[in-house]
Amino acid sequence: MVIGASIGGLCAAKVLAEFADRVTVFERDDLPAEPASRAATPQDRHVHLLMARGAEELESLFPGLLADMVADGVPILENRPDCIHFGAAGHVLGTQHRLQDEFTAYVPSRPHLEWQIRSRVTALPNVTVQQRGVDEPVFDGHRVTGVRTADGEVVDADLVIDATGRGTRLPAWLPQWGFERPREDSVAVGIGYATHRLTIPEDLVREKVVVAGASREQPLGLGMLYYEDDVWTMTTFGVGKVPPPEDFAGMQALAEELLPAHLSAAVQQAQPVGEVAVHKYPASRWRRFDELDRFPPGILPFGDAVVSFNPTFGQGMTMTSLQAGHLRRALQGPPDELATTFLTATNKTTWPVWTMNAIGDLILHRAEGPMPWWYRPVGSLFDQFLGAAESDPVLAEWFLRRFSLLDSLYMVPSAKLVGRTVRHNMRLWMQERRSRSRRSPGTAGSAPARSA
Repeated sequence: MVIGASIGGLCAAKVLAEFADRVTVFERDDLPAEPASRAATPQDRHVHLLMARGAEELESLFPGLLADMVADGVPILENRPDCIHFGAAGHVLGTQHRLQDEFTAYVPSRPHLEWQIRSRVTALPNVTVQQRGVDEPVFDGHRVTGVRTADGEVVDADLVIDATGRGTRLPAWLPQWGFERPREDSVAVGIGYATHRLTIPEDLVREKVVVAGASREQPLGLGMLYYEDDVWTMTTFGVGKVPPPEDFAGMQALAEELLPAHLSAAVQQAQPVGEVAVHKYPASRWRRFDELDRFPPGILPFGDAVVSFNPTFGQGMTMTSLQAGHLRRALQGPPDELATTFLTATNKTTWPVWTMNAIGDLILHRAEGPMPWWYRPVGSLFDQFLGAAESDPVLAEWFLRRFSLLDSLYMVPSAKLVGRTVRHNMRLWMQERRSRSRRSPGTAGSAPARSA
């Protein structure tokens, strides 16, 4: 049984269908027959980016998904230098050179991707989706044995997956059942969103993905993606509780400030479609179920119910797809080790991504939260790395591949790349120093003026 039919719940249902005779998915929201936003997922109106690793994982889970999305008009980030404009922490990376073939990414809107997945899950012969809510799981004193629906019916189950997202009540239910409440890690990112859909005259923009991230000096950023319906979605956002512009004129002004001339000019010529959508994301949260000594059999948290990442990094859907792989491997093992196996594996893939996001948020994005002493020097070093990646395509590609979670979940440059970064930045520093020296006034016969 799965509570919640968002992307996480649907991925869990697909995995369960490989092991169970019958899988029931409960969802209180109306599920549209075509790609459309849902009331229960207000975040789906804003820019979503499916990372390259996420595309690989979802294709493994749903064979043929990527080809079907392309057939329905979903754009691909082609192996072309001008396919992407990517800015991070105030640095625009050097993506002017051709990326490697393996860096193929797909650009579906969140409603389209969810619809594609939902169509596949509902077509499975042993999966049933019921559009009704769930009040709570049923606990018999030893294990979870099912759920009580909103209309009072008790439905039995061997396993319940809690895919109710950030609002999960599992941390409150555990103490009621005699278990500890999990510790919660959080980073107060204070993000506000404003999103408009746009049409832009043809041939003005070759890029499919445009990202201008926030930084210490500039708390506002924007993302602009070209989706399957030939309409752009542009999301402006503010970090550290700084509100983004919520009207189209303000969004255009921000684009003029943050984007290169040709992209800014395209936004000035854009026509808005529909109304502005706004959303707030106060904090990233990681519920540490993996640290509990005891966990009730018969239930597992999944997706955002375990961890919700800063959405401006665009990694949430990919991290959920990794959890689906953990669930499959856990179900292949001993039943009495199901929770331990799944939660331990989820912890191992969450830690490196959570840590780098937290460093970026706390050091570079004005977030609030507890910070180990080593976050600051690591954040400073990574800022220097991104600075070098502005003009070094090798460093830029390494960052994009790691940021997309392709090569590794750990964003730790090798000693060779660190050395390349130092040499690159030293060359730039020496060039700037010589340039300043030449610009400094001097007198005949005197030594050239020295910069400070």
